[in-house]
Amino acid sequence: MKTEKNKLGRKLVAAGTLVILASALLYFYFYPHSPVPRAAGEVLQQASDATTTGKVASAFALSKRLSAYDIGVTTQAAVVTLTGRVPSEIDKELAENVAQDTTGVKQVLNQLQVEPTVKPSEVSLRESGRIADLEIQADLRERLATSPELAGKPIQVSVQNRTVTLTGQVETPAQKTGAEQLARSLANVAAVTNQLSVSNPATAQAEVPGISAKDTEISRQIGFALFTERENFQDVGAIKVECKQGRVTLSGTVGSRAERALALRIAREVKDVATINNQLQVATGI
Repeated sequence: MKTEKNKLGRKLVAAGTLVILASALLYFYFYPHSPVPRAAGEVLQQASDATTTGKVASAFALSKRLSAYDIGVTTQAAVVTLTGRVPSEIDKELAENVAQDTTGVKQVLNQLQVEPTVKPSEVSLRESGRIADLEIQADLRERLATSPELAGKPIQVSVQNRTVTLTGQVETPAQKTGAEQLARSLANVAAVTNQLSVSNPATAQAEVPGISAKDTEISRQIGFALFTERENFQDVGAIKVECKQGRVTLSGTVGSRAERALALRIAREVKDVATINNQLQVATGI
């Protein structure tokens, strides 16, 4: 008896639920413009528009050309409006194309004003300068970590206004010089302040008879210059550099004639090199 009552109760609950759902569907069908669904739709549209605005603004921030200018972005019903000033019609068109290419944008109202005298905002200049400093710092740290002579050394790198400051400790004067050369070889570096301390300053820079400290320095400069171009060589470590009285000898192997010519050009660009004897062999025979 109790079981039958339970079954009957569940049937009544199910029937009541169906009635409620049916009533709701009928209500929204006959009254589609009622405040409840309209309000919910407005909230969803506002959220979607806010997301679209963020996407367009992010796209502008990633553009080196557009990020320097204050471009206002608003979105309503997937229609994006651009306001602000840019220096040329090309920049105005670029901004419109970038916005139009962003997911979620149906239309772009380009209200940007073209003013040739407009300058990048101070905020954008500071931000771009800081990004450039951080990129230099990351690049130099990577090169120090992969350098055969400097990997593992406690060298700290800081960059401000494209000026690199090196602090920490190395073992020899040659390592101190090498770290500075690596820093100076990076693109966009304006200056280098070398505050590295040397734990063994008495280490001789030239211990080979007949080879001066200047010759040793020239060899090291060529070696570091080659290392900074390591991506263009099959194995930059297979290139040997010797210098005596300013006369440089390149020996070892390279992967192609192009690599041989590149190594020669790099060596020629180093200061105080008198002559170069290029004995590099092409390993592949290309």
